[in-house]
Amino acid sequence: MKKRIVVLGGGPCGLSAAWELCKQSEFDVTVIEKDSKPGGLCVTNERNGYRFDLGGHRFISKNQELVDDVCAMMGDQLLTSVRKSVILMGGKQYEYPLSAKNILSNMSLSTNFMAFAHYMIKLCSNKLGGSPDDSFEDWVVNRFGKTLYDIFFGPYTEKLWGVTPKEISSDWASQRISLLNLSDVVFRLLGLKGGTPRTYAQKYFYPKKGIGQMFDMMSDVILSNNGSVLYNAAVKRINTEGKDVKSVSFDVDGKLETIDCDYVISTIPLTDLIRSYNNDESAALKKHTDSLKFRGVRFMNIMVDRPDISQNTWMYVSEKKYLMTRIQEPKRRSSFSAPEGKTSVMLEIPCDVDDNVWKAADKDVFNQCVGALDGLGVKIRDNVIDYFSTYVTHGYPVYSLDYDFHRKRLIDYAHGFNNIVTCGRQGTFRYIFMDIAMEMGINSARRLINSQTMEKDERDKICDWRSEKQLVEVKSVTA
Repeated sequence: MKKRIVVLGGGPCGLSAAWELCKQSEFDVTVIEKDSKPGGLCVTNERNGYRFDLGGHRFISKNQELVDDVCAMMGDQLLTSVRKSVILMGGKQYEYPLSAKNILSNMSLSTNFMAFAHYMIKLCSNKLGGSPDDSFEDWVVNRFGKTLYDIFFGPYTEKLWGVTPKEISSDWASQRISLLNLSDVVFRLLGLKGGTPRTYAQKYFYPKKGIGQMFDMMSDVILSNNGSVLYNAAVKRINTEGKDVKSVSFDVDGKLETIDCDYVISTIPLTDLIRSYNNDESAALKKHTDSLKFRGVRFMNIMVDRPDISQNTWMYVSEKKYLMTRIQEPKRRSSFSAPEGKTSVMLEIPCDVDDNVWKAADKDVFNQCVGALDGLGVKIRDNVIDYFSTYVTHGYPVYSLDYDFHRKRLIDYAHGFNNIVTCGRQGTFRYIFMDIAMEMGINSARRLINSQTMEKDERDKICDWRSEKQLVEVKSVTA
């Protein structure tokens, strides 16, 4: 008999697991997805010839095999694009990743002096032992100094997470921020040092019709290989017997259905997974599930009757007076994102689900955003054709200072059952990129293919896949 594998969640991780499993004839694979189409956070929404992703997605990876497989699947539908990003602040544009030379040329003499002085103070302090990297603020100040933290990193991070950076773990910073060495740039400006400093990968792959096209095509492959993908299906209960998961119950149009399983690959939010066990033990973990929070995101998608707005893939907005944290022009990734001769703007607005920003009327958010764009020098008010909002409830796992303690407790409980593994961004409560999520799903599938099961330590390793505390965007196959 075929092994019955149930995959919870049809995002990059879950679909990649099913994609891999369906290559083998001995598995009966079913994906359960709560939304109406595949992709999870990597969905592309289309309206009147305009395409908008749920965020600033792109495909980069250091994994040559993964890149080759995706390229083979996508064929001529996969483009190669180049990233160009800036920070808009105080009427000026700063390069991102931050360039020390660019900062020195943009900031006033007094601010430059303070930035360099604070940097040198921290450099000397660190040589003498320094202070621990407990919080995001600690990590940044220890490496950049207080001035640059106050100007760039602090305000943006507080807007993104909705809490002070003193309450955010340093784990987030270590994989996301390229080190900017001010003494290094002085030596380079004086001609006393050569070589190329470390930076982010610039080139990336992107589907012609939006990032969602990749997962539309992946789901088509799954279906063609006799797998199943169930949409509008919300997981309600994990049914166990002893230390085994026997079946999964899910809601479809108000009707509860149940599917038997030999193994479960879960990519739904870790907190939702634990609550779905619906027993006394899982109820006792309430303090841990309640302690892990996700930050929601509202996207204001604006269709514009102009050929272009800028040459930037991303424009970051750190100042607190503006609602958005990031401005994106989808056309910079693919010319197919808008009708010929037109363009669009997507504004990323972090918020909490059901707060005032989340619930505000489209017209009110649009007017506030267009006013902000005017202030930032992006004047599109007279060229707007239409606009609409899209929403993500589980956008960013909030890295509170004690998040990892609660996270590990929940993973231990989930993996205490013999035939379930939790993986992916929401499933592991880690802010990981798309390619890492895909690798997690594929690794889970391959271990099942090779041994039909996985020991707990193997499943724990999948949860911590690529968790090294170093910049994860430095190198990619396309770079």
